Amino acid sequence: FVADYSNHKIRRVEVATGEVTTLAGSGDEGDADGVGDAAQVCGPAGIAISPDGGVLFVVDQDNHKIRRVEVTTGEVTSIAGSGEPRDADGVGDAAEFCGPRALALSPGGGALFVVDQGNQKIRRVEVSTGEVTTVAGSGTRGSADGVGDAAEFNNPSGIAISPDGGALFVADCSNVKIRRVEVATGEVTTIAGSSTTGIADGVGDAAEFDCPFEVVISPDGS
Repeated sequence: FVADYSNHKIRRVEVATGEVTTLAGSGDEGDADGVGDAAQVCGPAGIAISPDGGVLFVVDQDNHKIRRVEVTTGEVTSIAGSGEPRDADGVGDAAEFCGPRALALSPGGGALFVVDQGNQKIRRVEVSTGEVTTVAGSGTRGSADGVGDAAEFNNPSGIAISPDGGALFVADCSNVKIRRVEVATGEVTTIAGSSTTGIADGVGDAAEFDCPFEVVISPDGS
């Protein structure tokens, strides 16, 4: 399942054959809920699938929303986000994002963790209620490790969750670092990256990246 950003569609690719079909999205910019091509997205940028394979969750970046897509029908609904590029915790359309970029789903399927790129934060969305809270990030660009709003990011762009659901891993693009976020506490630490753009392999802050953009974790979490 593909977030086709500039075509404003969610696509399906059959692995065995390479056949591509459109699941949802009219192809025109918009934010309408609906089924199949009656629905609209605008710059979908990140995607995750429920453990049972029945539901997709989409970061609708340019609409500043989190959307839900039913795999069998292509029905699109909005879970959270007012559509305005701002920063507020809240429930459903009372919550606000600013250019959210990527998301990861908890192993049990109950919570989404969103890279809210424009707000320099990591947010949590309860799937059942649409309640949005902030896990970590001060909202100001920076590179500080710390707990909750004492931590800083700079254009975080990718996210993954550990198999046990206890830790998030974030590609912090403009800080050229990989960060770790404890789900329970919001504590942010740096795993790798020197803060200097480069290409060097190495351990911890001896390693270098150049705008790391996405991250995925191995099945055993190592």
